[in-house]
This record gives sequence, C-alpha cells and structure tokens, in this order.
Amino acid sequence: MRMNSVRDFIEDVKPGIKVELVPLQDMYGPTITDATMDCLVVTKETSKGATMINTERSKRGLPPLEVRVIDLLDEEANTDYQGLLEPKISSSNERKLLLGTLIKEPDFSTKPIANWPYCIGLTGGIASGKSSVCKRLQNLGAAVVDCDKLGHQVYIKDTPVYHQIVEYFGKEILASNGEIQRSSLGKIVFSDKSKLHQLNSMVWPAIGAAVKEEIAKFAKEGKDIVVIEAAVLLEAKWTHMVHETWVAIIPKNEAVKRIMERNKMSKEDAEARIDSQLSNKERVEAANVVLCTQWDYEITQQQVEKAWKLLQGRLLPKE
Repeated sequence: MRMNSVRDFIEDVKPGIKVELVPLQDMYGPTITDATMDCLVVTKETSKGATMINTERSKRGLPPLEVRVIDLLDEEANTDYQGLLEPKISSSNERKLLLGTLIKEPDFSTKPIANWPYCIGLTGGIASGKSSVCKRLQNLGAAVVDCDKLGHQVYIKDTPVYHQIVEYFGKEILASNGEIQRSSLGKIVFSDKSKLHQLNSMVWPAIGAAVKEEIAKFAKEGKDIVVIEAAVLLEAKWTHMVHETWVAIIPKNEAVKRIMERNKMSKEDAEARIDSQLSNKERVEAANVVLCTQWDYEITQQQVEKAWKLLQGRLLPKE
C-alpha cells in the first residue's frame, strides 16, 4: 500500500516520469549497491543515515550520493493518543491512529453464533499485554472468560481429559497426589511437536466447550459483551465462537525484555518462546481490531476506550 501511494504521488507530481520502487529490507536498500544512483533525498531526522550510506558506498568503491535535505509538513493537531504521535505527517502516525479502530469488517457468514451477547476473542503473544487489555475492558463493562484458567481446570484429576492425558503420556507425569505435573508434561511436549499436537487435540476441544458454557452463563446474566481471553484463539480455531478478533501486539525486542524481567529467562530462551508462537504479522492479518501496549499506561487506556466506544456502534441487535 505504501509503495502504491508513493507511485501515485510521483506520477501525479510529474506524469511520465520513470518510477522504480524497491521494498526496503534493511536501512540501506539499494543505495550501497546501485552505482547508477546519484542523489538521496532525506529529512533532517534521517540525514545521519545519508552519511552512513555514503561511508558504506566509499568502502565499496562507489561515488558518494548528493544529499538533499527537505523539511516535512507539520501534522494537524489530533486528540487521539496525545504524547504518542509525532509532530509531522508520517505513515507511523497513520498506523498508530489505526490502533483501536476496526481495520477489517467482521464476517458473520461462517459463524453459527447468536447476535447476543456480542463476543470478542482477545489474543496475543506472550508478554503482549493482552491480560492488561482484558482487565481494562472488564472495567468498562465487559464480561471476561479466562481461557488460561479454564485450561487448568481440564487437567484436574478424574476429569475426562485427565484420563486421556494419563493414558497417552503415562503415569510418569503424575505427582504423588495423582495430579498431573504440568512441568513434567511440558518437558515432554515442548521437545516433540507431534506430542504437543496430540496434547492440544485433547485439551483444546474441552476448553472450547467450557468457553461456550461460560458465554451461555453470561447470556443468562444479561451481559451484552463477552471478551474471551485466549492466547491460542487462532491456533485452536476458536474464532467461530466470537464475532470479532482483537489482537494485542508489541515489538519482539520489547516482548523479549518483558519476558526476561517477568519470567527470569535468558534472552535466548525468551526469543525461543516468542519464535515458537504465531508472529505479529500472522495475528494482525486475522484481526478485526489491533491494540499495542508498547507505550505508557495512559496510551493503552486511550486505545481500549476508543475501541470500546467504536464497538458500541456496531453491536448486533438482540435476538
């Protein structure tokens, strides 16, 4: 989309000009390999990058680029996410303003669920802040289904899933009181994807059934909006139970930092945990609404309140 916007702008300004657009995979792009380039247009804030480019070109025997520095237009004042937006027109600002808004219309054609209560599936990677977002939504009036808690319940001794797990993995995973030791089970499944898949095939359907029971309970209580907090919402294919999918994201480096501080993990282990999950890109592609908890408390609160307010305008009529 950004490349198309650049092409449209250039062709509007100077019709007939030859345009060759190249996606940037790093900070240099083709500037340090293309000998036919002779000029680089930068802003004041990116002028240091131009110096680095010319230094690298010199190392490679290429002539330096002429550098033209331009000013950017100021951004008009916007009350959304004050303190977060840059005082200039930029694509970064545009993306930030999309947080909390509906970026993709919900598709109800393949979802055999009632109009009411309106269900939001809230997901995100480890340390993405989804639990924090969930609490904020609860404070605004939503009922909450915690799939992590439901997951613990299906492991309890003498439940149907308990017997399935013990039969498949053996009594070696049991503690002295007969309960399943999640740590022992984890060592087995996280080192063997086929066994993890087998465990999920036992556990996920039971959790999904428990989620439906919780939704029905909240419906009887007259709740209008139910938020299902589920880390594996997409992997378990539970999106058919919700009207919208909301995703909490943060950059990988921030997630690594949080995991290291919160879980006392090494950087390598934290990165491994993140890499074993769906990427932010995969989650965003499936999302109707995206939220980001990277910044201060107030910024996250503003996003949640904005998302909540906009949601009120698209609630379906009660059946």
